[in-house]
Amino acid sequence: MPDSLYTPLAIRMAYMSIADSIPEVREERASKRTRSFLFWTSIASEPFVVLYALAPFILRKELGASLLQLSILSSLRPLLPVLSFYWSSGLHQNRHSLRRNLILAWFFARAPFLLLPLFPNSWYFICCCAIYELFKKSGTPAFIEILKINIKEGSREKNYCLCFALTFTESVLFGIAIVCLLDSEFFIWWRAFAIAAAISLVSLTIHFNVAKASPQEERSSEDRKIISRLITPWKNVFVLLRENEGFFRFQCGFMMGGAGLMLMAPVLPLIYVDNLCLSSSEVAIGRSVLMGLGVISSVYFWWKMISERRIERLLRNVLLGFALYLILTLCSISFSPIFYLSSLVYGIAQAGSHLLWNLSGPIFSGDEDSTRFSGVNVLMVGVRGAFIPALGGTLGSLFGPIPVIVLAFCFCLAGALYMTNVSKRLPKRA
Repeated sequence: MPDSLYTPLAIRMAYMSIADSIPEVREERASKRTRSFLFWTSIASEPFVVLYALAPFILRKELGASLLQLSILSSLRPLLPVLSFYWSSGLHQNRHSLRRNLILAWFFARAPFLLLPLFPNSWYFICCCAIYELFKKSGTPAFIEILKINIKEGSREKNYCLCFALTFTESVLFGIAIVCLLDSEFFIWWRAFAIAAAISLVSLTIHFNVAKASPQEERSSEDRKIISRLITPWKNVFVLLRENEGFFRFQCGFMMGGAGLMLMAPVLPLIYVDNLCLSSSEVAIGRSVLMGLGVISSVYFWWKMISERRIERLLRNVLLGFALYLILTLCSISFSPIFYLSSLVYGIAQAGSHLLWNLSGPIFSGDEDSTRFSGVNVLMVGVRGAFIPALGGTLGSLFGPIPVIVLAFCFCLAGALYMTNVSKRLPKRA
C-alpha cells in the first residue's frame, strides 16, 4: 500500500531530475519563471506607480508646497540616480548577486511610504519620493540583465512590451477609480499611498522564484579602497562610451531630450494648479487615463521599431513627441481642454522613451553583460539631474513658467535634429 502511494511521486521526482539535466528544458523553465516574474511584479506595482505620478500635484494641492520644495523634489529625484549607479556598478563582476540586488532595491524603494499615515507632511513626503527615486533605478540593471539571461532575444522584447501595455491597461482602470475618489471626502491620499506600497511589497514573494545567474560564476576579487570604489565605476563608463561610438551618440541624443523634460518639471505643477486651475480628478484623467491610453495605443508601433533595431528613428520620434507635448502644454494655457490632448501625446512619447531606456542595454551590449550599459543610462539621469531641474526652478522664479517650457521645447527639438544627423551611425538590425 505505501509503495502504491509513493511510486507516482518518486516517478515524478525522477522525471523532474532528468528534465533539469537537459539544458533546453532548464532554459525553458527559467524563461517561464522569468516571464511570470515580469508580469506579476509589474501588475502588483502599478497602483503605486499611478499614485506616484500624481506626487508633485499632491505636494502642491494637498500640502501647499512652495516652489522651493517643488524644485528640491525635482532636483533630488533625478540627481539621486548617481548613487543608484554605484548600487549596481559592480554587478558585471558579481553576477551571482543579481537577484539579491533587485530584491533589496525593490524593498527600500517602497517601504518608507508605509509610514506616511504617521508623518503626513510635505518634507517626509519629499523624503519618501527621493528614496523611491534612488532605489527604483538602482535595481534596473539587475532587472534587465535577469531578463536578458533567462529570456531569448526577440521573445524578451515582445514580452516586455506586452507587459508594459498590460500594466498601463491596469493603469487606465485604476486611474478611472482614482478620478472617482480624488475629490471626494473618502479619499485620503497618504492612506492610499501606504496601501499601494504594501501591495507592491507583497510581490517580493515572486522575486525569489526568478532564476539566478549561472552558479559557476564566482565572486570576483574586490578592491576595498573607498577612493577606488568611487572612481573606478566612472572610469569604466568613460571607457565604454569611448569604445562604443553608437552608444555614445545615443546617450547624447537622450541627454538633450531628458534635459528638456527635467527643465520643465519644476514649473509644470504651477501651470496645472495656478494657470489651468485643474482639480485633482482632472489631473488624474490626464496623467493616468489619457496618458495610459497613449501608451497602450503606441506600444506596438515602438515594439516594431525596437525589434527591427531602428534605434535612431525611435529616439528621434520620441523626442519629436515630447516637443509636441510641450507645445500643446503652452497652448493649453489659452484653451485648457488641450491639456487632455497633451497628456495623450505625452503617453505616446513616454512609451517609446521607457521601452528604449530599459531595453537599450541589451541591444547595445550584444553578447556582453548588459548591466554596464544599463548602469550608464542610470548615471546619465543623475548627471543631468545635478543642475537642470534647479535651473528650471530658478528660471521659473525669475521669468515664470512659459519661458521655461519654450526652452525645454528647444532642447527636445535639438535632440531630434541631432539624432536625425547621426542616424546612420547607430546599430542596425543584425
